[in-house]
Amino acid sequence: MEEPRIVRGPEAEVHPLHGEGSIKRLIYPQTVGSQKLFVGIAEVGPGEAPHVFHRHGVERIGNLELTYADDFEEFYFVVEGSALMQWREADGVGHEVPVSAGDAIYMPVGAAEHRIFNNGTGTLRVLYGGTPPAAIRRLSDDA
Repeated sequence: MEEPRIVRGPEAEVHPLHGEGSIKRLIYPQTVGSQKLFVGIAEVGPGEAPHVFHRHGVERIGNLELTYADDFEEFYFVVEGSALMQWREADGVGHEVPVSAGDAIYMPVGAAEHRIFNNGTGTLRVLYGGTPPAAIRRLSDDA
């Protein structure tokens, strides 16, 4: 029988993002050995986004390449602050909807290019997660 794995928030490794701010990877294959789930928390200041506009396919962040499964699903839960949930249609038409603490956002399979942007005056904290986790491959440092 497997025992629960506990990740203490203050002990979670902080990772910079390819937008501004940082994330703490809480439940990830690399932290607890999860196979079908990942969860983390993103924190960004006013006027910042935790990530650039992106789609779930193959994504490069620094020297890491993330490959998402065709059936990948994701969620955001706004823990603190306010933000704009932004997305772009295939033809480039943009949309944004205000969200705030207590709101949840679901990104279905094949979700549009998207990001969450802190339009408030304080720190935005967003719990996020998805299934299945992206496959991560480290590229050479000169790639």
